[in-house]
Amino acid sequence: MNIDLFQQILTVIATVTLAFSGVLQAARHQMDFFGALVLAFVGSVGGGTLRDLLIGATPVFWAVDASYISIIIPTTILSIIVLRFYTQPPKFYLVDIADAAGLALFTILGAQKALAYQLIEPVAVIMGVITGIAGGMIRDVLTPTTPFVMRSEMYALAAIIGVVVYTVVRHYLPETAAMLVGMSVIFILRIAAIYWQIKVPIIKFNNQL
Repeated sequence: MNIDLFQQILTVIATVTLAFSGVLQAARHQMDFFGALVLAFVGSVGGGTLRDLLIGATPVFWAVDASYISIIIPTTILSIIVLRFYTQPPKFYLVDIADAAGLALFTILGAQKALAYQLIEPVAVIMGVITGIAGGMIRDVLTPTTPFVMRSEMYALAAIIGVVVYTVVRHYLPETAAMLVGMSVIFILRIAAIYWQIKVPIIKFNNQL
């Protein structure tokens, strides 16, 4: 498959996934349509916007490509309609699965774009993680929710591991295959962390001092 077409397909999937995640977050906090649209928008493009500003890719991607807006608005409306008939499963909350998929897709796409701008691999790793987590952080800050990355959840760590794997294996595999490997690592780690409640050690004062 042509790499440009592959990236376009993944971008559409990631945008839909994180927009849906934003609407689910809005439903959790009983927001109205405007609130859901805001969360869907910032969740989808917030991380990529910050990445583009940092690497000098301006105007930012969604300001010159109307397809993002044309994806987010219908996804928001359709998600609201679907939620009227949806009952959350007891173990895997759909918002977490959608968020894990969006994290995996946008983290690798962010790193890939940074590499396309001839940035060194360590910086590409950072840009990938920012792309993956910043939108979700902004979305959570807009609701009474502590962002995943600020808690003991394996969230940012999963993104870091996956994007490092991607930057390594791309030297040995075709770009498309390397991207799929990196995305798979992030998604599997995140879902495994949710299912088995794997936590990252927290920082705290030693009360025995």
